[in-house]
Amino acid sequence: MGIENIMEKILAEANDDARRIFEKGRYDGRGTIYRTERLIKQQQVDLEKKIADDVETVKKRKASVAELEARKMRLGAKQEAISKCFDEALLRLAKLPEDAYIDLLARTIEASGADGGELLLTAADRAKIGEKLVSRVNEGGKAGKVTLSEKTISASGGFVLKKGAVELNSTLEVMVEAVRGEVTPKVVATLFGERG
Repeated sequence: MGIENIMEKILAEANDDARRIFEKGRYDGRGTIYRTERLIKQQQVDLEKKIADDVETVKKRKASVAELEARKMRLGAKQEAISKCFDEALLRLAKLPEDAYIDLLARTIEASGADGGELLLTAADRAKIGEKLVSRVNEGGKAGKVTLSEKTISASGGFVLKKGAVELNSTLEVMVEAVRGEVTPKVVATLFGERG
């Protein structure tokens, strides 16, 4: 075997090795491209699913926030309607016919367990019913001796009965507020057909 034959044989083997390496590289490259394309497609599917999930989550959150705001608005409207009912009750109490108004105040004084004192009324009530109320309470005798004060109170109506350092505040506002908790469920049921 001559040098030429050896070189040809080495060259042929090198060409075969190069071809095998090239073919293996091409085959491996196709596999890498295929795996990469599959990975990209899977990542695209995963990303689209995540986007869809995120969109759904955002929609749900917005719907939840909107529902919460709507509930707040409904609750606010209901509370406003209930407050208006109590405001109306206060106005109606202040506009009771004189005899009924005097009777309400006298019964409230008598039920208080007071033993006399100085009766403070609004300026309008003092002028209009002050003496009549004092007479009515004193005639009943259940509340001791009551005197009409020169001082007046600022309220829609009602009274403050003062004896020494003790004051019994029975203004119409206080009377209405005192029954508010008890009657609110009935007001809610009447207005909205719900249990309060």
